[in-house]
Amino acid sequence: MAITALDEAGQIHVIDGQKENMRIAEAIEDGMIPEKLFQRATEALLAMKSIGQSYKGEFRVVATQAIRAAHNRLAFIDHIQKTTGLKMEIIDGVEEARLSFLGVSQSLSFGTENLLSVDIGGASTEIAVGRGADCTYLSSLKMGALLLSKTYFFDKGHTADQLEELRQYVEARLTPIQVDLFGASVQNAAATSGTAKALARMIHQDRTRTELDDPHGFRFTAAELYAVEQELGKILHPDRIAIRWGLDSKRADIVLSGCVILATLTRLLQIPHWIVSASGLREGVALDTYERKGLLPRAHWQDLRWQSVVGFAGKLRLDPAFAAQTSDLAVRIFDEMVAFPAFADMSSDARLDRDLLLAAAYLLEAGKFINFTSYHRHSYYLITESNLLGYTQEEKNLIALINRFARKSPAKSSKSDSLPYLDRNLSRVNLLSSCLRIARCLLRTRQMKIQSLKITKQGGSYALRMTTTPGSRMDAEKLALKKDAKSLEKALDCGLDFQFEAPGSKS
Repeated sequence: MAITALDEAGQIHVIDGQKENMRIAEAIEDGMIPEKLFQRATEALLAMKSIGQSYKGEFRVVATQAIRAAHNRLAFIDHIQKTTGLKMEIIDGVEEARLSFLGVSQSLSFGTENLLSVDIGGASTEIAVGRGADCTYLSSLKMGALLLSKTYFFDKGHTADQLEELRQYVEARLTPIQVDLFGASVQNAAATSGTAKALARMIHQDRTRTELDDPHGFRFTAAELYAVEQELGKILHPDRIAIRWGLDSKRADIVLSGCVILATLTRLLQIPHWIVSASGLREGVALDTYERKGLLPRAHWQDLRWQSVVGFAGKLRLDPAFAAQTSDLAVRIFDEMVAFPAFADMSSDARLDRDLLLAAAYLLEAGKFINFTSYHRHSYYLITESNLLGYTQEEKNLIALINRFARKSPAKSSKSDSLPYLDRNLSRVNLLSSCLRIARCLLRTRQMKIQSLKITKQGGSYALRMTTTPGSRMDAEKLALKKDAKSLEKALDCGLDFQFEAPGSKS
């Protein structure tokens, strides 16, 4: 946990923190988080919550590779919410890389120079290249210090043969990064995570024979890193490694694997030296949260999310003019709807839901990239498997669900087993997909014929009154709405009436 405060210049400051080492990647068996960790995680988060509440803090909880890879991840996050009241978000690998990069870049001053950041975690390694808050390259590898140690050492012994197998595997996984970044101008390289801080302390000890109190900002050369890697490879056994550098046993048994990752990347990318950042993912999450709330000087978060959606649409060759019309009309309908309590209650966060609807509407025809038949199902798959930056895994799934149920039958709980996140967001998905469904019907001829629209309540029913552009015939649009009327009324649990008026006509 990091507790942060935001100053007037838009810089964050960590004012308190707490860490509990769960080693979930090590405990997972057959893809399942064991029940004992449900309880341990609850206890750790309740302790963190009580500390955070003393600062009157607002909480944001994110889960990374070990949890996102677990088969019972949704049961785990549901358990956490029920027992602690904290909502846990699963973030994708590339989003983890971006957030870690944000944390590193804000804590070390690189000006306008490019930065390569590396975050070696327990279950994955994130690599990013960028400048300031803008990333030009993001990658996440399911290869972390703890996971590698579990695979190659814990059950097989610490031998030279096992080390050689690990090195070959790491080099094979990192070589594509060398290809991806060939010719890239990288002026600075920073490493964050427990592995980086441990290596900083080890190198400082060998360099000065003294302990390093704070590893943040510590620099070491490639030669110093290779020297530590070589000695770790000779010692091998965690107990002797712990004695040699005075490491905690839980760090000593995984530092060799982490060192191999960093040293291999150093060789492949020809990095001359590294700088260590004590800031990383947690601080990046804090920055991202401030941006989401509009508290930072620029709306980079909003721009990033939208650019990510538009970029993805471009790869799918979607018609940008039609996509923009669809998203604009869908959110106009949403804004009208949430003015009424019945519809507002279906939305958990109007600002966020509007943003999710905007993205889902822009990507309405994503599935046509695969096949026109049942393209709404193809859209769901493409969106959930995409790398949409700035969105959590649940938010990305919500975009896909809104898109999926804007066509054919409305969302219902019986489908939730095959569609993650649907059951807990059922009314929300029905509201947002209904807004998109109406917009889709009104754009049946792919022309914007609606000048203005207004929703009014008439008893227990609602009327959508629309003024059309001069000379417009609405035959196709009326037929589309008629076909979808029952689905809309079922999704929204109310009667709906659609009224068209020519410009200047009296109501």
